[in-house]
Amino acid sequence: MSEFISDVTVDVHDVDYNGVAKASSIMRYIQSAAEAQLAEGGMSYEALKGRSRAFLLSRIRLEIDEPIRECRRLKAISYPCESRGYSFLRCYRVEADGVTVARAISVWALVDTDSRALVRVNDFELGLTLLPPIDMEIGRINLPDTLTDIGGYGVHYGDVDRNMHMNNTKYPDMYSNFLPLAGKRIKAITINYQNEAAIGEKLRVLRGERDGLYYFRSVRSDGVVNSEAEIELADIK
Repeated sequence: MSEFISDVTVDVHDVDYNGVAKASSIMRYIQSAAEAQLAEGGMSYEALKGRSRAFLLSRIRLEIDEPIRECRRLKAISYPCESRGYSFLRCYRVEADGVTVARAISVWALVDTDSRALVRVNDFELGLTLLPPIDMEIGRINLPDTLTDIGGYGVHYGDVDRNMHMNNTKYPDMYSNFLPLAGKRIKAITINYQNEAAIGEKLRVLRGERDGLYYFRSVRSDGVVNSEAEIELADIK
């Protein structure tokens, strides 16, 4: 087993008011493929939970090459990569008519849910073929010196998963609430997930701009940084 391929059709509920698939929708497609591959290999969410293990997303970079519109048929492709230390790498592609229209690379941490300690790559047998990572950078985000508090975001029912925390695929939608997206789309997004946001949390959202890019930081009510992001927009043609 190497790459896992899942067939997807862009649904009316997956697009925004510009008629193009949201970054959050594309993240759902590729992560659903990853989850299906893990489940097929005996590593489903429930199976990992039974072993007191859970994967948590640390960082992801998604690049979208062109507008992906409603009813388009896609192949969401995912595979684990050669990893080391405490960082489990996983890569993704989205293809349409045999052409790659989006790609992503992610870094995951494996947590012992009993002790909350991180598990090393060498101490966990994934049982899947590991492939070389794609040629994408997922470096640290260098935020501007000045960020402006532009509003709040309440974490509610529609944001959380069964862990009762805001699901990682919901973060692009949160940032999009504070972006000038009329006639534009997210071309590239990098997210660093730092601390979880539980249901009922009231986040403060800070934004800055530099060199044509938008930068975000979300902060929990206790002052702890929740996430940081770098986003590049493109005109929809």
